[in-house]
Amino acid sequence: MIRKQEIGQFMDDFASDKPAPGGGSAAALSGALAAAATCMVGSLTVGKEDYADVQDEMEELIETTTALKEDYLDLVNQDIEVFNAYMDALKMPKETSEEKEKRSEALKEASKKATEVPFAMAKKSIGILEQALFAAKNGNTHAVSDAGVGAIEAWAALEAAELNVNINLAAMNDEDYVAEKRAEMKELKEEAKELKAEVLEITNQKIG
Repeated sequence: MIRKQEIGQFMDDFASDKPAPGGGSAAALSGALAAAATCMVGSLTVGKEDYADVQDEMEELIETTTALKEDYLDLVNQDIEVFNAYMDALKMPKETSEEKEKRSEALKEASKKATEVPFAMAKKSIGILEQALFAAKNGNTHAVSDAGVGAIEAWAALEAAELNVNINLAAMNDEDYVAEKRAEMKELKEEAKELKAEVLEITNQKIG
């Protein structure tokens, strides 16, 4: 859906009182922008004589970041789908004990799916940051600012995704699952923070 929608329409829908797209979709869109910005560095490096020694690596970077961009666009749609599934579960009848049990199970399953989608966004941010770091170190210096933009957008995607993970975890009764996801998110964020800082340090040094 997102691939066929004009960006203006997406923004209007996001700004409206519609329940979706929401913050999770915005996080995924930030990730797609991060991947695209990093890919741009590779595209502006490949074929340049001054960077002949990294041509193969840059072609791999383009392939990797293009795939990440597509993954993030898929996650925009997935976020909308899991949110709608959760809303459907909320609307299930709850008059009898059997109905209450079915609704409870459906909400539990929907909540976990709604958590896993933004969690996947956060994990993919690490991949983008790793590519942005290589781009900042080895890419066309005239495009190094785009590597920095990629890192900033990837970090934004991770932080936005974390908020969506946390709001879902806060409503769960599964203590083991909640503890596991919080611990994994903490590790991801620490790794991402270090990568972002390194990318921006290199970027700012090269910009002068």
